[in-house]
Amino acid sequence: MSGTVKGLIAGIAAIVVLGGGIAALKLTEPKPDTENSGLAETVTQDLTIYSGNSGDVSTIQVENSNGGYTLKRTSVATDTQPAVYTIEGLENVKLNESLVNNMPANASSLTALKIIEENAEDMSKYGLENTDIEVLVEFDGEEAKKVTLLVGNDTPEGNVYVALKNEKNVYSVSSNFISAYAYEKEYFVSTVCVEEPSEDDYPIVASVTVDRKDLEYDIVFEYDPYSDSDDELGGSTATHVMTSPVEAYLNISDSVNYTHGIFGLTASSVLSISPTEDELQVAGVTDPLCTVTTTLEDGSSYVLKIGAEYGEEGDTGYIGYLEGTDILWLFDKSSVPWVNMVPEDAMSSMIFGTYIYDISNLTIVTDEGTRSFVCEGDSADNYLVLLDGKEYDRERYSKFYQALISAPAEQIYLDDDSATKRIAAIIIEKNDGSEKESVEFFEADDREVIIRKNGKVSFKTRASYVNKALLPNIKNIDTDAEFITNW
Repeated sequence: MSGTVKGLIAGIAAIVVLGGGIAALKLTEPKPDTENSGLAETVTQDLTIYSGNSGDVSTIQVENSNGGYTLKRTSVATDTQPAVYTIEGLENVKLNESLVNNMPANASSLTALKIIEENAEDMSKYGLENTDIEVLVEFDGEEAKKVTLLVGNDTPEGNVYVALKNEKNVYSVSSNFISAYAYEKEYFVSTVCVEEPSEDDYPIVASVTVDRKDLEYDIVFEYDPYSDSDDELGGSTATHVMTSPVEAYLNISDSVNYTHGIFGLTASSVLSISPTEDELQVAGVTDPLCTVTTTLEDGSSYVLKIGAEYGEEGDTGYIGYLEGTDILWLFDKSSVPWVNMVPEDAMSSMIFGTYIYDISNLTIVTDEGTRSFVCEGDSADNYLVLLDGKEYDRERYSKFYQALISAPAEQIYLDDDSATKRIAAIIIEKNDGSEKESVEFFEADDREVIIRKNGKVSFKTRASYVNKALLPNIKNIDTDAEFITNW
């Protein structure tokens, strides 16, 4: 196809193609040219090839096999402000200011490590006859001038042959000073896709939806407005809860990578700017592997589409497209954790989430019958507990509830049809009159039990919890025996 992703033909190599799509892409730096490995650097004279004032650099025009670029000054330096530069054609793109601002200083002068040959008759043996890289540096000010540098092959020592255009002296210079001349203009684009907000300005994430081609359901996280409240167990967990594929609490340390991972999102490099529809299709973002939609409290959103995998086995990443940036990015795997996550990666094992002093009624149903705790008050100072109409020791009730909430959600399970024989049910009503919280346990095969939360089959856990902890603890309600928390 003509006009494929510009980066694919300018520093990006397709390494493996499987099933008609891009399976691997790798950003490559210019390779050393070993054709002239027999050429020795025999002269050791230090030499300034050219020099000038960095503040007088008005333009750096680079021609290379990757398309080149032009750096131009948009405002001169003043007593209070440094000069401002940009890359032509990238005026509406956020640039890496460090890279851009260092270019004039680096290009303003160049000192050789060695002079290789004076008045060379054969420039081709140094790669300087029809060079792939030509750099025009323009100076204005009192010493206005133009300098054109030719960049040739790598030397045997790993440096680079250079010469001034229309001159025959060949020099060796460090590759560190001219490596940027081999890149395409995309090299200067900032790889920070979404800035990390300051702590004071951190927005509230209303929801995050992870839509994956390999999953039959979306993974959805929603902000829990009670997460900071002392009246909720959520106050000691994450700021968000999972609402799909099941209702679940989140692990406070692990879930932030998924709920807030969009902030500070940084690519490893830029693949293409203003890609065409054909380019987006090649990159896999028109039919993405994964789409992550992060919606903020103010209604704004970030939509990240993650497409084809690139790279070699053991060192791969993904092509991505963040709506609104009009750029194809290359991401390391660690930067886009949503691609390979499963709900359990973010989920807490905690099933019950109501704070004990927020409970008005706790009902337990088993084959042995129904037990009903009725609670009044909202703190340790005024809490009163009745069991089946009779006063019950508040401290013992608290220990029972602590044992109850140790019930673990060990894995996601969604087969409603398999939950047929119920073992026990816990129904919690709250002081604020909000919707009841119900957790039911059902028999299953393989020494496991099925857990249905709020009417929906959601988890599996080991049968040993029910047989060695839950049921014995229910029986111990009327005794002085210690409640079981380890099984």
